[in-house]
Amino acid sequence: MEWIMQMEDPVEFSEAIAHCLGEKCEYGEAMDRLSEPERVLYVAQVLEMEVNNGGFEQYFYNPSGNEAGEIVRAFEQIGAVHTARICERALSVFENGVPVDWDERQELLEKMESDEIQEIWDECSSAFCAYDEDLYELYFAYAMKNAAAFR
Repeated sequence: MEWIMQMEDPVEFSEAIAHCLGEKCEYGEAMDRLSEPERVLYVAQVLEMEVNNGGFEQYFYNPSGNEAGEIVRAFEQIGAVHTARICERALSVFENGVPVDWDERQELLEKMESDEIQEIWDECSSAFCAYDEDLYELYFAYAMKNAAAFR
């Protein structure tokens, strides 16, 4: 991963580090292999990929949503405070928090289906995709600040 930490372009860096961290943790199957800063960055990037692909609904429905309880703190750690607030709103529909277990979460999501929840997630997805914060720059700065933890 050392070569990635020498990159200077935030977009290229973000793409490379996402791939590297994904392989390191077997795309979420072995999260314990990541250092805390690696985990923060990975959780944020996975949420971004899922929301860009299919919105918050897709994120929560897929196994990537297993780390949903970490997304607000992850974006705060990175310095993406506005994005953290969007995630907070998306999470607000879960009265008792988001189940970590994928099967349990899928069952809950089926019971929770409503126009109101869909509207909240659609609004959050649109707000997220507006990119009021430069996530590439923030990911890059966060990783450089914590470079020793990326191994």
